[in-house]
Amino acid sequence: MKHLAKTIALLALLPLLCGCGATRIVAGQDTRRDSVRVEYREKTVYVPDTVFIEIPAQTAERTTPDSLSHLENDFSESNARINKDGSLFHDLKTKPQAKPVPTQKKIQNRDSIMYRDRKVYIEKPVEVVKPMSSFVKTQIWGFWIMLISAALYIFIKIKF
Repeated sequence: MKHLAKTIALLALLPLLCGCGATRIVAGQDTRRDSVRVEYREKTVYVPDTVFIEIPAQTAERTTPDSLSHLENDFSESNARINKDGSLFHDLKTKPQAKPVPTQKKIQNRDSIMYRDRKVYIEKPVEVVKPMSSFVKTQIWGFWIMLISAALYIFIKIKF
């Protein structure tokens, strides 16, 4: 019985002493996250602009006892004359036009940016291109030799 306990202890220690890692596992992971985030941005810009104001055509008349006159500016024209009875006729006409007025134009830009993130872990087997080293091959052969020698040792001890 004493030899049987030693044999079992030896058999339990053999895999620890001669263990090998012949298979190499590299877990390839594909990383994805599934979430949505929307970001809104609003920006106000004032741009110099010119607005054209329509000036309506206007007419005005006046008669006074005075001399002949003619007046004109950018927006109107005026003629004056003396009538036969000695009175003055005055005519005022505005020119139809659009007057430019500088202003600040308000421009609002609204942007929305949508971020979509997906993260999912998928394990894929990946082949290792690097061949096994001589040390790893020796460990593999040593494990099998130790296992066979332990089996023979047990077989011989039990038989005799």
